[in-house]
Amino acid sequence: MTLHTSAQKVRGASLIDVLVGISLMLIVFLGIFGAFQLAIELVTSNKAKTGALALANERLEYIRALSYGDVGTVGGIPSGALVQEEEILLNQTTYTRRTFVQYVDAPEDGEGTADENGITADYKKAKVEVLWESRGSLRLVSLVTTIVPAGIETLDGGGTLALTVFDALGVPIPSAEVTIVNNETDPVIDVSTFTNTDGKVFFPGSPEAASYEIFVTKNGMSTAKTYSATPENPNPSPGHLTVLEGQTTSASFAIDTFGTITVRTWEPIGEGVWQDTFDTSSKISQSYTVVVADGALTLLDSGSGYPSEGSVYSLDISPLYLAGWGEARFADETPQSTDILYRLYYIDSESGVTAVPDGALPGNASGFTTSPIDLSHLSVEEYPSLELVGFLTSSDASSTPEILDWEITYSVGPTPLPNIDFSLTGSKTIGADGSGSPIYKTATAHATGPTGSETVESVEWDSYTVDIDGIATGYDIAESCTPQPLSLEPGENASIDLYLQADSDHSLLVDVTDSEGALLPQATVELSRNLFSESETTSACGQVFFSDLSEGTVASGNPYTLTVTLTGYQQEVISSVDISGASRISVSLSQ
Repeated sequence: MTLHTSAQKVRGASLIDVLVGISLMLIVFLGIFGAFQLAIELVTSNKAKTGALALANERLEYIRALSYGDVGTVGGIPSGALVQEEEILLNQTTYTRRTFVQYVDAPEDGEGTADENGITADYKKAKVEVLWESRGSLRLVSLVTTIVPAGIETLDGGGTLALTVFDALGVPIPSAEVTIVNNETDPVIDVSTFTNTDGKVFFPGSPEAASYEIFVTKNGMSTAKTYSATPENPNPSPGHLTVLEGQTTSASFAIDTFGTITVRTWEPIGEGVWQDTFDTSSKISQSYTVVVADGALTLLDSGSGYPSEGSVYSLDISPLYLAGWGEARFADETPQSTDILYRLYYIDSESGVTAVPDGALPGNASGFTTSPIDLSHLSVEEYPSLELVGFLTSSDASSTPEILDWEITYSVGPTPLPNIDFSLTGSKTIGADGSGSPIYKTATAHATGPTGSETVESVEWDSYTVDIDGIATGYDIAESCTPQPLSLEPGENASIDLYLQADSDHSLLVDVTDSEGALLPQATVELSRNLFSESETTSACGQVFFSDLSEGTVASGNPYTLTVTLTGYQQEVISSVDISGASRISVSLSQ
């Protein structure tokens, strides 16, 4: 008998199967959790919104229950007992409720001065806003209602305030915040609202009174306001407004996006020198069979005479703010049978210390024996550092050449000049003092700090002048490549670089421009008076600076004369130039 058996293979779950299953379950549960969380947030949001609507309706119903004459806000126009803004806690949510009541001049009987009965406060409009925060953002609901008088409108002693807000180009600005304050009315007025799409705000029914203070702003923009008359500003402009019965008082205010002005102060390009007099070996980076002794570098006498050759490498010379190389100079003594060759090396990023090629410094490969060596054509970008190398040779063991000293000259700058105090003054005025001198809206003091740079934030559009007190700082402005005054446009981030020189009692900074305001380099500027005459050529920034001058003014009878000439332009002669302290003048040339 033959028995047949069958075997069944039982396959288990692999690790990959388990991971896939877990992932699918995780996706499902995360989706369920997300949907549940979203449902909770929707319920919470709807609950908060329902509470906000309830608070808004509550206030509107209260307003409707008041008599027409009682509808108004504390400090508002019209005035009343309603609070303009209050915080309310409801269902664990904090709400801010704002109430705004305003007279409305209905067009049906004519608006403004064309009103048939001369009363522009025809009825009242009340607006209630309720704000709350949800998921990091601000939410808002608002309701509006109209309140009309029981009969024909009446209003004694009232006028209309009509305010307009626009930007630097005259374009109306909507949603600008306008605040009106008058502490001389009874009750006092302190109300804020926002401009409409035409940039306007109207307040019919404003009580007849003087001293209406207006303040206008918008987030990220400058401010505009009226000003009080004070002993310091007896003639404010614009002053506070006055409302007369039955008349409309109109005023316009300009605001726009803030900009910034960065001021940097520099020392002009100056001369520098690296020098080694071989008093010590501290300025030598490496050497071979040479020695420093008695203020000179010579071949090293080993006791049996001088070697036939030796070399010395200076330290790496890397001036900060390098503007240009000057000369390599040396003083040496080469007795008979001795010689010294000088070469210039630099640090190559791949090869290390390498001789400057003849293409950049002709004759360097064979070496120099005559001082000075002209380095002015070397590019500071390709050769930001140099090493001076000397190769000493002698064919007589009893004789050695000597290097007495060597040096490299260069020019550096402009170099940041830190901690310089300066003033920033705009051209917009807010009035005049008792002597008639203007009072400027912007007149602030700053300092460039440890980096020689300062950025002044939140600056409104205007023309600005940067001044430095020479007596206080010890410096005068010798050049300003950005012509002053600096015109700042809305939202612009402008900068101005000031190059300073040591202060002198009397100086003159001259900038020369064409008829369109472009700076003109290479113009000859002559300053003269009696037996004095000095000429300078304008820089690439179109400016020259005369320092250490004697005072001269028209009032004292000894002014200066300024003569400016440039090929292709008509000569300009300006007589009666006053120079007293740090003076400045602009000259425009015509073709």
